[in-house]
Amino acid sequence: MRYYSEDLQRLQQEILEKKRTKAKLSDLQIQQAELKERTAKLEKLMVKEQKDVDRLNRGSLSAFFYRASGQMEEKLSKEEAEAYAARVKYETARSELWAVDEDIAACLREIEGLPECEERYQSLLKSRTEQVKNSGAPEAEQLMRMEKRLSFLKSQNQEIEEALTAGEQALQATEEILEHLEGAKSWGTIDMLGGGIISDVVKYDHLDQVQEQATTLQNSLRSFRTELADVTDKISGNIQAEIGEFLHFADYFFDSLFTDWMVYNKIAESQNKTLHTKKQIQDILDRLRRMQTGLCQESESLQRELEQVVINYAEERLEK
Repeated sequence: MRYYSEDLQRLQQEILEKKRTKAKLSDLQIQQAELKERTAKLEKLMVKEQKDVDRLNRGSLSAFFYRASGQMEEKLSKEEAEAYAARVKYETARSELWAVDEDIAACLREIEGLPECEERYQSLLKSRTEQVKNSGAPEAEQLMRMEKRLSFLKSQNQEIEEALTAGEQALQATEEILEHLEGAKSWGTIDMLGGGIISDVVKYDHLDQVQEQATTLQNSLRSFRTELADVTDKISGNIQAEIGEFLHFADYFFDSLFTDWMVYNKIAESQNKTLHTKKQIQDILDRLRRMQTGLCQESESLQRELEQVVINYAEERLEK
């Protein structure tokens, strides 16, 4: 017989799920406010950078002086690169904001689908506790506490599993970025040695993949941070500062992505930035796995203890 009934377990899971969802919602609303501000700033920057390109193309006074000094092509290329980088950063932030808006809507729907679960749980728990007390079995209350704790540990493990899944996706994105950056660096070296148009094509194909994966990584990092919202108080270390950096990956990564790729050390710089982010993710994943190991050990120990209580009680009744 289960003293902590399936109805109690279900309501406990609903309460914990509602708590988790509220924690995620709170973090998403913070992200939403930050992204709205960032998107507005990046849109202004994008418009400004494009105006600089347009001014040179339509023959402004500054364009005249650049032509006269023979620097027109260099200046236009620089302005076009900055305009492109600004547009990519804006589109990435806008994509993040859209995803956050969708996640907020999903959280609100989930919370609405769990009405009054706390009240129903407390009412059923009170009733069930009285039944257990009246059963006369001295082990009943102890078993009920154990079963309740096992149900809670199961929920905690689910939280960590969701965070691990989000973190592994972000980690995979960093590995793909590093793979394409290495390819771009290799072909960039060949290009510096006179590789010609073929090396250019292959190099920029790798960089196209880098751009796509960097946007994917930014969204994955945001999701990872959201999944960590309800477990951060259980992880040791200054994790708040670490996950706060996640939201700025695209900003500092795209700053040098489209400028002066002929210079070898620019690719190395982006590799270092990606490796730093990868290490952050790995460190947090390691802490999550240690937490999960601890939960599993406690669950196994508690399950063995519960089974032993049941066995001892059965043996005592047989002896009588």
